[in-house]
Amino acid sequence: MMKRFFQVLSLLILFGVLGYFLLPKKVNPVKNGQIVINQAKINDYHTVQTKLAGNKNYSIYRNVCQKGGVNAFTSTKYFRKSLLQSQHSVKTKNGTFWQLVANGRTVGWVNEKFFRRNEISIAHNISLVRNNYYAFPTRDAISYVVDKHGTLIVPDKVHVSRKTISSATPRIYTIIYSYHGIRAKGNIVVRTNTSEGVTVADKTPVSGPAEVSTFSGSSKSSSRNWNWENNYQPETKINTYHGKNGATMKTVFYQPRFHLLNYQSEDDQLNQVGVIPEGISLLKNQLTVSYFSQPNSTWGHLVTYNLNQLTDPIKTQNLLNMNWDDFVHNSQNISVSSYLKLGHGQSLSMTRNYLYVLASSNLEDNSAKSEELLQISRKNYQIKNLWTIKVWNRSEFFPRYFHNAFIVNDHLMYAVFHNASKGCYEYWRLTRQGSSWIPTEISATQSNFVKNDSPLQGFTYANDHFYLAFNDNLFEIDSSGKVLKHYQFHTLRETEGIAVRNDRPYVELARRPELLVVK
Repeated sequence: MMKRFFQVLSLLILFGVLGYFLLPKKVNPVKNGQIVINQAKINDYHTVQTKLAGNKNYSIYRNVCQKGGVNAFTSTKYFRKSLLQSQHSVKTKNGTFWQLVANGRTVGWVNEKFFRRNEISIAHNISLVRNNYYAFPTRDAISYVVDKHGTLIVPDKVHVSRKTISSATPRIYTIIYSYHGIRAKGNIVVRTNTSEGVTVADKTPVSGPAEVSTFSGSSKSSSRNWNWENNYQPETKINTYHGKNGATMKTVFYQPRFHLLNYQSEDDQLNQVGVIPEGISLLKNQLTVSYFSQPNSTWGHLVTYNLNQLTDPIKTQNLLNMNWDDFVHNSQNISVSSYLKLGHGQSLSMTRNYLYVLASSNLEDNSAKSEELLQISRKNYQIKNLWTIKVWNRSEFFPRYFHNAFIVNDHLMYAVFHNASKGCYEYWRLTRQGSSWIPTEISATQSNFVKNDSPLQGFTYANDHFYLAFNDNLFEIDSSGKVLKHYQFHTLRETEGIAVRNDRPYVELARRPELLVVK
């Protein structure tokens, strides 16, 4: 009997020892819903750490312990396109884990191997038009910089071997970009032709409409809930605006106010996606919007919404509150870029593979400076090509600095210029030959279109027609400069871009970002 007792006792001791090493330890709850084992140390960050997804998928865990992730329940493949952020990390035996936040919503813990790390991405090809009046800021070629933990770094913190490149002298410059031991090298070519972009603006303007009244500057009104009293809550109703001549303008899609973990300050531009839209592009029901945190910022983000899947005009505003399955579905159909040089962001266009941005400055009145044209991959938002262009009427004393353009592809672009001194709008075509962009004036309309010096807020080209969008006013013009249609509404909200799909104009309004179709 004693022998059997000691045998049982020995087995119990053996199972106890094995259980100590093999079974999970006691789970201890920690603040903010985080759960760690044996008090694995959580590193808290005062500022948001914005991340960038790598090429591989990893499990997302509900909890973490000293050994690594605990209770995998989903995959990063659903959130690769999202804005990825974190403010908490834990060092474990299986690497560092971050509490992942996708589009402002906490989803779980992920190994930092999921993120891109130790990388600097710059434009593959950079070609500058020869111009004595322009120096290219070399940081504008940066697509992203991520440190050893996968955190995006603001471009201002990147060291460059030359901060600017003069466009005055044809030459190939080699530029080194570096950040804490991470390096990238790029070549910048200044083109040789001194007459590139110099042309003659000689089209006689076609008589246009009398100027109409509109408001100047920013919005005088907002959507129903876009105010302090309603705490900027999501909208719950579709807007319908009735215009002149029987036209209507109706909500197609409300966009979320922010895509981020939390709002910190207007100065935190890299980590803040929103709240100001400036331009849109629409291709096969894919909507891309340029967003900025401040009105005059020249760096911002691009966000693409797949409206073939995001069919509810209202639902996507509620990313933080919708059920889990809906959140996963929405996240797969929203794609957020890194922090990019976008200029004013109104000249935004899209093809099957690329996004194009004419990164002009809205603060330039009519300058002899060059303008940057970026070709950006839709797959990963990395800059493939960066050209600069210039358009001068006979000489630098009569420049055509474009605030609005529509890029058809990497060989063709249309632009509009307000010739305020002559009270007309000029329409231009630019075609690329090699790396050079050759301008030709197509036509002009003798009209300022609107009163109060209200600026042009959007421009696009479709079916050989031009579309000019001002606050509460939209004009359709044929290639000769003749005005065909005038749509006028009373929203008192700032227009922020225009697109045409299936012969129907789509207009973006500010305060809240909202896409509407004109019928």
